[in-house]
Amino acid sequence: MSNPDYPKLLVYTGMFPWENNSIDKILAEDLIGGNTGNLLFAWSTIKLFSDVPEENFTKVYASLETELDDMEFDYFLLPLANTFRENNDKELIFLINLLKKVKAHVILNGIGGQFGKVGFHEFSNEILIREFIELVMKKTNTIGVRDERTRQYIMDFLGYSEAKVEVIGCPSVRILGRQLEKKEYLPFKNDFKIALNFTPGSYTRKWAKLADEIFREKKNSYAILQDLDEGEMISGGVDLSGVKRHDLLPTFIEHPVIQEKRYRFFTNPFDWIADMKNFQFSIGTRIHGNIAAILAGIPAMVIAIDSRTAGLAESHHIPYIWFDELREDTRIEELYYRACAEMPKFYEHFDESYDKYLEFLNKNKKG
Repeated sequence: MSNPDYPKLLVYTGMFPWENNSIDKILAEDLIGGNTGNLLFAWSTIKLFSDVPEENFTKVYASLETELDDMEFDYFLLPLANTFRENNDKELIFLINLLKKVKAHVILNGIGGQFGKVGFHEFSNEILIREFIELVMKKTNTIGVRDERTRQYIMDFLGYSEAKVEVIGCPSVRILGRQLEKKEYLPFKNDFKIALNFTPGSYTRKWAKLADEIFREKKNSYAILQDLDEGEMISGGVDLSGVKRHDLLPTFIEHPVIQEKRYRFFTNPFDWIADMKNFQFSIGTRIHGNIAAILAGIPAMVIAIDSRTAGLAESHHIPYIWFDELREDTRIEELYYRACAEMPKFYEHFDESYDKYLEFLNKNKKG
């Protein structure tokens, strides 16, 4: 029974922060939505309503078999990531059907697209993307997107010039509120504890070669795993397969990094951030893996493989380099010092970005 003194909230998430789920249950039911990074922006959104009692929250997720007994809520909190992409039909259909049934004011914060380095192309599921956007436009005041490219995609490429679209970045950056920690950036040492994240399904040999060198030469380097099947690999001894299996990356049990247990897999964003405080540098293709590190106070360098990472890095002034800018002789030391030199921009713009985010939320209050 919900408390009538507080709003009723429907949240798009597989797991609430107050739930105590075993790793086996999380993996078996895919409560992370395929990627632990999803919990960072979902839980950050939930935290905005920390004064609301738990009984007023209801979760719904594409990977869960949830039957809603009640279809009326005050708000439908819809934190999303790279929703506009190929092969995302299942999630789009799920959300479209849900939006048609649920009576609630939608807060769509941080949605994005997955595009190449320049330009746009017509996705095969564009008809679903359009239906989703049109439904959301009827139920919200302003659409919050993660980057400028996504805003251009909605308004210019798809032609929704009448839509109210704001670039607000990602909620994950605000999961700790305004209290940011910043560790002292030390001269690079070979024994630095390095967090290295990668996207096994988006493989480029030049980036993989650099990652392999880091793992081999820096014995205090760790793989930060995020995908569901990576969790299954370390939990059940199941190698990754297909386009995710690579000789140069720890995607199989026999890889030295896996054998030496130089990896981390987090199912709680706050544990993730806390553990990152023990590192000195984070590097890799995962935007949320690097955001978790930055929130722990350490410098990070994003290796951008598409617009979803580059665009969000630009929105929050996070250091990044496109994967095709890597040279054969690129060394981690130079990327560390470049990250240290560019990180001040993140802190300089943080309060301004935070205020803009709060303004967006105020615009989307019911009334």
